[in-house]
Amino acid sequence: MHHRRIDGLMSRRVVSVHRDTPFKDVVRALYESRVAAVPVVDDSEHVLGVVSEADLLRKTTDRAEPAGLPAVLDPEAWERAKAEGVRAEELMSAPAVCARPGWTFVEAAWCDSRVTPPRASVGPR
Repeated sequence: MHHRRIDGLMSRRVVSVHRDTPFKDVVRALYESRVAAVPVVDDSEHVLGVVSEADLLRKTTDRAEPAGLPAVLDPEAWERAKAEGVRAEELMSAPAVCARPGWTFVEAAWCDSRVTPPRASVGPR
């Protein structure tokens, strides 16, 4: 069976955010780049973690609805900490799981499935 390789599926234009990037700027980076997640990097451009749309949604799931209804979830401590985060470093899932361009999509998905929540990005060859 032939499986597609990551290098045939990945975006060549990588958008990342610095660990100190404010929440609203992370949202802007996702929206403007039309991606569902961005790597979070340090001053040396090393990947520290990944901020995904799911990470950002945690900021809303622990709040009561405007109509006074209870919160959607009863978050665990780590989820509450993320929901209170204001910088990329506080919002991200870590460590990042890096797939290699030569891997098949199946290999990358298997690797990513071994962490919770999934958070793969593609690293150098």
